[in-house]
Amino acid sequence: MEQSFTLENPIEETVQTASECAKTRKELAESLGHQSRAMREYTAQVLTELMRADVALLQDHADDIVDALNRPESLTRYSMIEIIGELANLDSKIVTDAYEPLQDSLYDEDSGTVRLYAFRVLARYGATGPARSVKVWPDLSMALRSFHGDPEFMAMMNELIAMLAGRADTAVKESAVELFAFDAEHARGDLRKKAETIATFAPEVLERINKENEDKAEAASAAKEAAKAAAESEDEEEE
Repeated sequence: MEQSFTLENPIEETVQTASECAKTRKELAESLGHQSRAMREYTAQVLTELMRADVALLQDHADDIVDALNRPESLTRYSMIEIIGELANLDSKIVTDAYEPLQDSLYDEDSGTVRLYAFRVLARYGATGPARSVKVWPDLSMALRSFHGDPEFMAMMNELIAMLAGRADTAVKESAVELFAFDAEHARGDLRKKAETIATFAPEVLERINKENEDKAEAASAAKEAAKAAAESEDEEEE
């Protein structure tokens, strides 16, 4: 594979050339499959900068960008996820096309950045309509359970809150409140504040859970007292 650029070319120089030349953009898209990791990473950085300049220039290369989610190195994966997120603002179909590798990226074992970027793309997709929020919620809720306390977890909660504030389905909002009900009542600091914010999307759910917990505590206390009284009664009979 021959390119009109090399690793020695400054990234900004290649970005400038690519912004003016469709041929260079095609070469960059093809380079995402280059056998050299260094070239793939260089290409990913160029395309990310090109995206920030004018994401529309990358629309014709969506297939190559989605395919690059399968590369072994984290930098290429999270760069492509970021680009997919921006391309989705122009045509949300790219998220549908990339859905399976995005799911895999959500549970990436090597990179918290890959996980966070995948979560962000799926959450923002879910914010655009009730049906989409229902589609992404099982994966997002599983990720939130799996990575609770990890460095990227608080940023994931921010993305969740943004999704719930969008056009998320009522059932998704209720499920999210159930997921964070404990944190809304017992956590501390930023985690509690964010959990309390989530609870505002379906406050009746938190009230119901708290009432159920109170009833369970009262029932447990009553059972304990009954057991104690029964034991005392047995002791008196033996005497």
